[in-house]
Amino acid sequence: TTTTTTMANNSTYFVASVFLCYIALLTPIRRTQALSVTKKQDVGLSRRTFFERGFAASVMLGSNLAFGATTANVARAAETPTPQELERLQKGHARVAYLLQNWDTVTSTCGTRILSATESKQVIRTEGGGGEGGNLCEKTPLRVQDFMGYKSTKDPLYRVDKLMVRASGLVDPDNAPDYLDVVERYREKADQSAMMAYTSSWGEANPNGGKDVIDEYLEQTKADVVESEKLLKQILKYLNLEILAPSQ
Repeated sequence: TTTTTTMANNSTYFVASVFLCYIALLTPIRRTQALSVTKKQDVGLSRRTFFERGFAASVMLGSNLAFGATTANVARAAETPTPQELERLQKGHARVAYLLQNWDTVTSTCGTRILSATESKQVIRTEGGGGEGGNLCEKTPLRVQDFMGYKSTKDPLYRVDKLMVRASGLVDPDNAPDYLDVVERYREKADQSAMMAYTSSWGEANPNGGKDVIDEYLEQTKADVVESEKLLKQILKYLNLEILAPSQ
């Protein structure tokens, strides 16, 4: 019933807006016709006034349409998530916890190329090591985005802030403002971690860059992920959801 009423209201806003637009554009035309009969030297409204009226009517139409869309969005946001949807938060947190527990393993790739004895000695001299058994290890910062929901639509944390907002109805009303504040802070930190991971991936290619620059940005990325995990855990507690063991 609520959805039907909302659709009816949106349709009413649209029809009313179109009617106002029609009237706003038609009025100067009728006035011009009347003036041309009585006094040719005063030929109605100027072209500029005509288009100003048309622009104003268009803005009114757009505003009403936007209001209708906003009302629909609010109605959708009010839909309570299903238990299956809420599991995304639990699985997402478990993946982030796994990422932090296995940070070096996840954000490094070793053994993709076997170094010669000469190359291995050069790497040891310049970078402090060449990987186990002469294998070259490379940092892979973009792996962080895989665990934070920025690579695949199938990831539990993909656009998860929208799910978090919808779940606000499950929170104690007295705690709802604090909950939504945590959700916003999580979104900011998650976005920042993805951005820093991307920046780190280009640390060696940029001017004055190098592996030390990659490491520096990757440490900042880790700090953002740590904060994201803490905020995500708070959200689970607000929703009375069990915290799962770290897993991929």
